[in-house]
Amino acid sequence: MFKNIYSKATLLSSVLLFIACDKDDAPDAENETEVFTKVVIVVTNLSDDSSETYNFEVEEHDHEHAVIVQAQENEDGHGDHAEIELDSDSEYSFEITFFNDSDPNNVIDMTEEVINEADEHHVFYELVGDGISYDTTSGDTLDSEGNPLNLLTKWTTTAATVVEVEAYLIHQPTSKTGTTRDDFGGSTDVEIEFEAHVESE
Repeated sequence: MFKNIYSKATLLSSVLLFIACDKDDAPDAENETEVFTKVVIVVTNLSDDSSETYNFEVEEHDHEHAVIVQAQENEDGHGDHAEIELDSDSEYSFEITFFNDSDPNNVIDMTEEVINEADEHHVFYELVGDGISYDTTSGDTLDSEGNPLNLLTKWTTTAATVVEVEAYLIHQPTSKTGTTRDDFGGSTDVEIEFEAHVESE
């Protein structure tokens, strides 16, 4: 009888140990798919600290296939041809943030996730035209190798011009330096477009 009880206890212990090991060995569940539905850019004139806020709505996001279809609309309702107005011979800070507001009662600031996974993200602005340049600036987030994420950048304007801008949030870039989107590799989490209009004062 004692032998039978001992055998059952041994068998039960073995089963529990197998379950525990199997649970420990199971791969961690992947993070939920990153969903971005809104981009906000705050543009501040560094000469007088005046600022404008521009909102961009991301209509559709397919992270798996890196297909992003977006419509842009700033606070003035310019629609598909969003415009950011700048003065010539001036310097501005651009601060970009990302949100998931698919549930209006639970808006998620996705910028925090981008910062927490700094090594796996990079913001790149591709400019078509002359008269505007941008660079990293103090206060921006850096990854583990000291590369800026470009969440905060400084823009410099010269003469009056119109420049086409495409802004990308790149996921797992193969490089964090380059002059075109293709130079960075990886996939695209978010892509937005706008025109930067520089006018003479």
